[in-house]
Amino acid sequence: MSVQRKKDRFELLRMASSLLYRKGEGPRQQHPTVWCNRGITTGTDQAGVWRAVDGSNARLSGVITCGAVWTCPVCAAKISEERRKDLSQAMAGHVAAGGHAYLLTLTFPHESDMPLGELLEKFAKARQSWANSRTYKRIMGEKGDRGTAGRLGTVNALEVTVGKANGWHPHVHALVFAVPGAFGEGDPINPAGDLASGAIDELKGAWVKALQKAGLCAVSQVSDVFKHGLNVRGGAKAAEYIAKFGKDERWGASSELTRNHAKVGTVGEIAGDMHFTPFQLLQFVISGDGWAAARFREYAEAFHGRRMLSWSPGLRKALRLADDREDDEIAADDRPAPEEEQVGTISIEDLSALVSRNMLGDFHRYVAESCIHPERAQQDIDDYLRMVKAMPKFGRGQVLKRATFDKNERIRAVEPVEYRDAA
Repeated sequence: MSVQRKKDRFELLRMASSLLYRKGEGPRQQHPTVWCNRGITTGTDQAGVWRAVDGSNARLSGVITCGAVWTCPVCAAKISEERRKDLSQAMAGHVAAGGHAYLLTLTFPHESDMPLGELLEKFAKARQSWANSRTYKRIMGEKGDRGTAGRLGTVNALEVTVGKANGWHPHVHALVFAVPGAFGEGDPINPAGDLASGAIDELKGAWVKALQKAGLCAVSQVSDVFKHGLNVRGGAKAAEYIAKFGKDERWGASSELTRNHAKVGTVGEIAGDMHFTPFQLLQFVISGDGWAAARFREYAEAFHGRRMLSWSPGLRKALRLADDREDDEIAADDRPAPEEEQVGTISIEDLSALVSRNMLGDFHRYVAESCIHPERAQQDIDDYLRMVKAMPKFGRGQVLKRATFDKNERIRAVEPVEYRDAA
């Protein structure tokens, strides 16, 4: 991750926290992302300043992190990178042991006037109906039975994009780990790791029926949905997906975010409509786009509490992986990396000043690029902070003292502080 890209993520985080802030409600009732990187969790009222020795990164330790992968560009980057490494390890070990993996993408026709929350509920019902169908159980197996496809287990990744004309486009990528060859000559997986065409067609037919049952596919759409509603790709494509997971800016700030609607890092054209990721919407909001603001709020509400990745029961154990960590645990992990060193500290007053001047992202860039000499890094940090405090404020500098989130994503042990002389 470049330091400029990290700076951009902090810009998007500030916009996300502004959109999600509910006026008139106290700190405990706010969305967790509102307070991300706006508080101190240690008992010393100090945050540590860390820097990669090669200048590629900088970070703060001892600060609040929300762990909200759907709404926080900063936490999402850290979480999705660990998830990517996890999947990579799983894939490498599975293939080394003679296994295959293939990638299924599940989608449905787009309805421009249907709220996202309603779409997600119907989509979930369709996926459950599909998984309960006789066709799915015979080919993909159930309750320990690997089916004719030799399925060991599945990792599901939920994603969404949105366009102005066709609305929301929820979809799921299902990474299936399989054991080809286990069923002799009748195994419906070819040497490339692909399901045989007959098995794919059967799964497509079952998916169309599940969508119809959920109210997501009209009779007139059946033919098109059969062609495009379920896509199956083999081992090479599955490996490519893992390599890109967390690095292709689905959750982070795109390098093209500064461009206009027609050019900004679009996901692509869907039914003639340009689609964007939720975090790309935040850049549009920075430019004053009311449509994007409304869509991001709707998205945040609809995705709250949902998991980015879900593993089949027992799959991690079968692949000899450690227990999965929760998103908030990953985001809050302050353990130093081998290539990092602590170069200084900042006070809660300093954090308030950075927040109120919208300079938190730039502070990370400055430390990474300029605090080269550890022996004088603290002095360089203090000089930068004096410069910041001399700047005009762009917003409130309220921060939280000794604050953490509980399991229900509500703040506990909170002391809201507003440093008026420095915020």
